Amino acid sequence: MRIRSGLGLSILLGACAVAPIVTVVPGQTSRTFLINGAPLTISLNEPGVSAASIKKLFVQIRAEATTVDNIFFATGALELLNNQLRDGTGPVRIQPRTGRMIADAMRGYEITGGIFDATVGPLIVAWVAAKGEMPAPSVLRHALARTGSDKLVLSRDYATLNTRVRGMRLEPGGMRDGWVVKRVSEMLSSRRLVNFMVNFRGSCWYANGVAADDKPWKVLVSNHRTQRAGYVYLTNQSLSVSVSLVPRPDGKPGKKGHIVDPRNGYMVRESRSVIAVAPSPLDAEILSTATVVLGSQAERSVARVDGGSVLIFYGKGDAPLKIGTSATFTPVKSLDDGTYFQKTP
Repeated sequence: MRIRSGLGLSILLGACAVAPIVTVVPGQTSRTFLINGAPLTISLNEPGVSAASIKKLFVQIRAEATTVDNIFFATGALELLNNQLRDGTGPVRIQPRTGRMIADAMRGYEITGGIFDATVGPLIVAWVAAKGEMPAPSVLRHALARTGSDKLVLSRDYATLNTRVRGMRLEPGGMRDGWVVKRVSEMLSSRRLVNFMVNFRGSCWYANGVAADDKPWKVLVSNHRTQRAGYVYLTNQSLSVSVSLVPRPDGKPGKKGHIVDPRNGYMVRESRSVIAVAPSPLDAEILSTATVVLGSQAERSVARVDGGSVLIFYGKGDAPLKIGTSATFTPVKSLDDGTYFQKTP
């Protein structure tokens, strides 16, 4: 799972910024605003929808996306739940929305054979306490004894959570972006919009229908060396990006791992960039995070997601390793491809 604090990507807190609706091509509009400091971009290819209707819808989407994203912060529902689990096993009363999120994370645990694990919180706490250095073996063993989503007991109505061991801690941040993208996409679809793309934090996308000229939506992706690699084309599909190494939180040169292998508590240290494609934003998030840990051994997890596929950038080569068949990838053709300097046809 991705570390949420201390070692991972920083979270910028701030008020939502209001950006103007931008016309990209005739009939296509794009809007970007901030959700807790993170950019959410919605692109529409709906020439028959009025600007007033779009403006009203975007106000509603911004409010709902913020509500979903707030669950992950220090004052959110997940942290309040963790406070109650710190010294006990429950039962803990939770909101049904939070319960459904936990159920989604438990499903990810099953799909990936325990690699995608929302209960790695004790391991993350151990790494944070060690200031990013390797925790002592005894500390890791103690933390591992309190991990495993198979130790969670969720009621059928998603309103009550128990655990089989004391002191568990949930850290399902690996699905944060997917939950936001999923909810925004549901809101767009409920308004009978069929041609749109949602992008949250440049980490998770969902594309429905087609872009301009009836072409698939495309996402420019980078390799493990942070170089532009190529385009992935999406139609009624989601894309999630996970990387194994991120800039050091202390500002020093170099990069550090931020995804924990729940089998042993170690950080993934091999440089990998994973692009996962699946029909659902949640499944794409599950596959991208798990594949960072599994690498080329991710075939079984990918096969368990209908329509799932991953591209893995690693090593000295430029071409990705592809597992599954649903991802359509085209390498960049030149240094300018995908930049402002690209020549127009």
